[in-house]
Amino acid sequence: MFALVCLALFGAVIAAHHSQPGFDPNDKPITIKGTVAEYRWRNPHVLIFWDVKDDNGNAVRWVGEFGSISTCLSRGMSKTTFKPGEEIALTGIPAHAGTPVLQLRKIVKADGSTVATTPE
Repeated sequence: MFALVCLALFGAVIAAHHSQPGFDPNDKPITIKGTVAEYRWRNPHVLIFWDVKDDNGNAVRWVGEFGSISTCLSRGMSKTTFKPGEEIALTGIPAHAGTPVLQLRKIVKADGSTVATTPE
């Protein structure tokens, strides 16, 4: 009985944390090339920031979110997977708001190796 009460009380909170209201999984993924600016290896989500040149040649800082550290470890990633200055191509679902944010699907490094961020 206690477990059912807890599920009823906290189930919505857990689902809300993992919802992605700013992204539509039915949208077509896009690929954006850029240079790693920062890679944050921390919970609850690992983040990568990269710079992309806009049409005027100005750098725009994008952000992409991975899963937790344990999820990233299970996909072969580590805290040294990306280094500032490294060229990468990131594929993901863009934010509806038009902000420079991607819900990441995969990253391809300059050497052609693929870093999977979500199951195919």
